[in-house]
Amino acid sequence: MKRLAPPLFASLLAAASSHALAQSTVTLYGIVDEGITYGNNVGGGSQVAAASGTMSGSRFGLRGTEDLGGGLSAIFDLQNGFDLSTGKLGQGGRMFGRKAYVGLSDTRYGSLTLGRQYDPVVDLVQGITGDGVFGAFFTTPGDADNNDNSIRVNNSVKYTSPTIAGLTFEALYGLGGTAGSVSSGGSLGAALGYSNGGLNLAGGYLYTKNDTLANASSGGFINDGSLVTAGYGVAPGSFQTIHAAASYAFNKLTVGVRYSNSQYKTYTPTTVFHDTEKFNVASGYVSYQFTPALMAAVNYGYTKASGAASANYNQFSAGVDYQLSKRTDVYGIAGYTKANGQTLSADGTAVVAATANVGDYNNASSNSKQVLAVVGMRHKF
Repeated sequence: MKRLAPPLFASLLAAASSHALAQSTVTLYGIVDEGITYGNNVGGGSQVAAASGTMSGSRFGLRGTEDLGGGLSAIFDLQNGFDLSTGKLGQGGRMFGRKAYVGLSDTRYGSLTLGRQYDPVVDLVQGITGDGVFGAFFTTPGDADNNDNSIRVNNSVKYTSPTIAGLTFEALYGLGGTAGSVSSGGSLGAALGYSNGGLNLAGGYLYTKNDTLANASSGGFINDGSLVTAGYGVAPGSFQTIHAAASYAFNKLTVGVRYSNSQYKTYTPTTVFHDTEKFNVASGYVSYQFTPALMAAVNYGYTKASGAASANYNQFSAGVDYQLSKRTDVYGIAGYTKANGQTLSADGTAVVAATANVGDYNNASSNSKQVLAVVGMRHKF
């Protein structure tokens, strides 16, 4: 019998190995983002501090896919959040607090995933808002409408459709896991997005029921440490938001607008919080790509709260970003918020004067005004 020459055998073996490896891949990825912030009226005085994840939350993750044939693949994603300043775990100390899921993806029918996941509104709407451009400086004070994805949904099942004629649909259901009550601690959401050329449109709905405060599905009410929302989430209840956004890219210029209506409902009425607190938010941004490396943007947002207490928040933000390379950039962002009216105290027991909060940051102001600024560096890998 004629034997294969060693060089030919080696070539065939290499080709076979390459083919086998192509069927299954695992990718390590992440972002490290660190800056120096300045804030006035923080605890009664000015503050200069290191800050991790100002423009993008610092993270690392493992993402994998296995080709099962016929356009079907097994997929997973494990993403950790952490504080680069201290090395501490984020998202309440969870190892993979940002997301952790496994599922199946089909090129014809879409994907079905299970685990701790972002809701459909975050997936399809957030990216075309100001928050998708410069992060939490460009979002709602206190992240009252979850525009900065303060909520991740535990124990969830999510379907994502393939993109057809520019349309993408997502639906999610979070299982509460409470014995004797299917809905207790559960979540549900859906969103639809459309993209065509420079035009992007998206809208969606998210509902979380936290009636036992076990929060098995949602992971808790939104609370970034400010008085914007803190008092409305100390008792059992529910949170829901309806969010719509649009953006259009005119070559180097991009313009975006958004609107949201969010409601915090209590199931244990108190003397100051009987039923529902509503937040209506209107916001818009303009960004301009001066060069391939240099981009700047400005954002304005108006938030109106009504119900147990009435307050409004005017917020102006601006940022500039410079790419040192495809993976590394430096940035500067500043924001100003003015609060008017009243809100609830942090423990939800009294009506107090509303205080300012620039975007989704926990260094809340000690009075009705706040200026916050940061210079930082971000690297993606």
